Amino acid sequence: MQNSNNRELIKIAYYYYEKGLTQAQIAKKMVMSRQKVNRLLKKARNENIVQIKIIDIDKYNLELETKLEEKFNLTQSVVVSSIDEDMITTSLGIAGAEYLEELLVKGDVVGVTWGKTLSEVANRLSYNSKLQIPVVQLIGGLDIGFTALKPDEITRTIAEKLGGNPYLLYAPAIVDNKETKTAMISDDSLKTTFKNMEKCNVIVVGIGELNKNSTLYFNKQYTEHLLSRKCVGDIGFRWYNKDGEAVDHDYKDRTIGYDILENKSNALVVGIAGGKSKYQSILGALKGNYIDVLITDSDMAKELIK
Repeated sequence: MQNSNNRELIKIAYYYYEKGLTQAQIAKKMVMSRQKVNRLLKKARNENIVQIKIIDIDKYNLELETKLEEKFNLTQSVVVSSIDEDMITTSLGIAGAEYLEELLVKGDVVGVTWGKTLSEVANRLSYNSKLQIPVVQLIGGLDIGFTALKPDEITRTIAEKLGGNPYLLYAPAIVDNKETKTAMISDDSLKTTFKNMEKCNVIVVGIGELNKNSTLYFNKQYTEHLLSRKCVGDIGFRWYNKDGEAVDHDYKDRTIGYDILENKSNALVVGIAGGKSKYQSILGALKGNYIDVLITDSDMAKELIK
């Protein structure tokens, strides 16, 4: 009787896994209900009659990715192996570009912020002019020496590679006062860009960290003020604390761009960041539920899931 039962299990497993028959087809062939087929397939796995092995599961950090997704309720995560701290930006750029190439389809509208990692994503992205995807600059311009890191350059590069129009934000990221901001955003060209921000269904962001050694943020006064308000990180110059709570500060009403902390909408937000110094800022972004997809390195993933 035992052999007979095993024969039935093996035959059903053979039809399903080797011949590719559906459960409904097997049920008809074996003259039994579909529910019984499903139950017997589970039994075949439980009794090791069927043993499933996923090749290269460790190579792709699937366990870390799953734990991140479950802990922080992420739509998806991508974890690259940490080999050298100096190579993390490059690895994340490649992973980010590959993810977007698989994700994006014609009809999408993409919004982007700025930073080293996003610049690397832009450089690594393949050309696909058939997509004709418009790309929107989500934060104002920055007066920094590294041209490739500027939001407008990142926006132009990604738009060119996706075959779409770039919508640029011709304004500084931070202005002297609220009145200046109000005057600038009333300009017709900026109105068009702001309208397109609301159309973005995919938003790609870097995650910035803040500490006393931060050098890319305008000036010492700006940095010290944000530190005094317990800020640990930003997404597009919108600042939050270690618990992921948006922080009110003196520069908030002087910042020109999309406030992703308050206006997440229904867009899929892809955060790309890694490296030891960004632990608090990435954790804060996850706690605040500001991102749906996290692309990071394996050392960071291990720290986050502790």
